[in-house]
Amino acid sequence: MSDPMPAVVAVIVNFNGGEIVLETIESLQASNYPELNIIVVDNNSHDRSAERISSEYPKVLLIRNKKNLGFAIGCNQGMEAGFEQSAEHILFINSDATVEENTISGLVEVLLSKQKAGAVTPVILYHDKRDIIWYGGGYVLIHLGAVGHLFLRKTYKQKNLRFNQTDYLTGCIFLARSSVLRDIGGFDDSFGLYSEDVDLSIRMRESGWELWIDPDIKSYHRVSASMGGELSPFKAFYRSRSMLLLFKKHAPNWWWTLPLMFGFFGGTMISLKLLFRGKIKAVFALWNGSISGIFGLEIPTKYKMKDS
Repeated sequence: MSDPMPAVVAVIVNFNGGEIVLETIESLQASNYPELNIIVVDNNSHDRSAERISSEYPKVLLIRNKKNLGFAIGCNQGMEAGFEQSAEHILFINSDATVEENTISGLVEVLLSKQKAGAVTPVILYHDKRDIIWYGGGYVLIHLGAVGHLFLRKTYKQKNLRFNQTDYLTGCIFLARSSVLRDIGGFDDSFGLYSEDVDLSIRMRESGWELWIDPDIKSYHRVSASMGGELSPFKAFYRSRSMLLLFKKHAPNWWWTLPLMFGFFGGTMISLKLLFRGKIKAVFALWNGSISGIFGLEIPTKYKMKDS
């Protein structure tokens, strides 16, 4: 008799996900992986998406928060619930992402075949342009203040992508060993939004685990559908704030000044692009986020996560 497949729990954090989060659940339920349970952590949605999940998907465990606790805390809540279900692996997936029928089984096979792999991700393609890459691996040059996606907006061609290790996994979707998550403590919720996935990845690698991407396995992402678009002020604030927090945490001693310098240069270039597109509010949000991250200031009310 063959060994049973490891139990997997998929964790989705939802906030006013509407029809999109239902598509995420549908894609997971259509998976060919037999040992899969789904947990949705709802951050006090007011669009009735939580009610619909409860009524239409009775097999999904729904955890309902009384206020919006953010992505990192929501992921950790789902992760702990997954531990209680004795899940051997935890799949983190955004409420605006979907998988193919064989995505989860493919990811599990990678973890089974590579003992040093702490986590693995599929290639992530744009939902509406399914031959264009959103994430084909990631790089982290912490001392240069540089973090980013590989193959971003390139046409998906398997011959150009390799089964390989990656510096970090995006929180959009990845499968991790429960034992690794227990050891390193899950996501650092001080980031609020963004860079918590990079921080988690860095801590995994510092603990001796490898991170892998398999380009033969696919998933799809409605980019920033829950954040008001790619250039929204909300996203600009948290992206810049979290990057500065990341550099402060992981760039030791005086080296921190170098990513600060490169971050200032990068922020200037992004600001010019935003100004060219008429995104003035996003420019102000970007620099407000940078200042908040550098000095550890309280998040301004207009950028705090809302419950409605």
